[in-house]
Amino acid sequence: MFITNYGPFNGVTWENMFQVILKRKYMGVGYQRVMASPGDFGIEGFTKDGQTYQCYCPEVNEENRKLYERQRQKITDDINKLQINEKELLKILGGINLKTWTLITPRIGHHDLITHCNSKRDLVKSWNLPFIDNDNFQILVHECDDYAIEIGEYLNQTGKKLSLQPNAEETNEVKLVEWKDTEISLVQNALYKNEIRVKSINRNTDTAKSVNILTDDTVRHYLNGESILRKWQSTQPENHQRFTELLASLQSELIERCLLTTIQPNLLIEETKQYTENKIKTSFPHLDDSTVVRLKNYCISFWLVNCPLYFVETSNGTQNS
Repeated sequence: MFITNYGPFNGVTWENMFQVILKRKYMGVGYQRVMASPGDFGIEGFTKDGQTYQCYCPEVNEENRKLYERQRQKITDDINKLQINEKELLKILGGINLKTWTLITPRIGHHDLITHCNSKRDLVKSWNLPFIDNDNFQILVHECDDYAIEIGEYLNQTGKKLSLQPNAEETNEVKLVEWKDTEISLVQNALYKNEIRVKSINRNTDTAKSVNILTDDTVRHYLNGESILRKWQSTQPENHQRFTELLASLQSELIERCLLTTIQPNLLIEETKQYTENKIKTSFPHLDDSTVVRLKNYCISFWLVNCPLYFVETSNGTQNS
């Protein structure tokens, strides 16, 4: 399976999803699916205004250069089919002149793919095919993010589990250090609370080291969550809004609990994690388990750095919240 920000796909599930998306998106211009059997004509669908689409999803994730090579070969093979199947396509298109041929793939492996598209565009024009609009014809590549809202709607309406993963470029170790160097007051909140957590277990350990590890985890969960929420807002804005409302609601409950509870800090956090996870699962049953865990961890980290989840010392020196 090819893992995307929207979940795992293979060639079949990718095409099946996009056939639904394209039919809905281009219903007004008469989107028509072209079945691959019998015959494979290099297109999987077209519109009455001359847009044509081909889906491609590799079976597994690969490094960018390998992905680019596969995508490049896919474009080469399918564009050649336009000339090979000239007579059949002329009948299928019924007088429609194609203005675009678009490959829909999870992500572009390398920017050289755009150069390859331009080269193949010029080649197609040189063939002078009767169903190609030579004055306007373009070969394009679309990524899944170009259909973020449509993918979100599809997953939500079909009951398929949505997988939201953080963008690695937004959450790597460099970004973690940069965030810690910039958001000093928030980091101090996390350090203070994590120190209380470590000391409250009364275990013979390197307190400073444990506090730093916990704080790095707190920041990492926070950055992962922020990245996921940006993705969720683009795919399912209504559900994203519902989550922000749930976060605010849970935060109000947490503030009251922190004022009144007498339990040990780590127990409070574990109970809060479980309660938060159950709320997320109930409110968003279409999210897969890994996404629920990421969002739960984000909530805890958000409250740790922003103060709603706090701990104080009792008069006898023990820690509670």
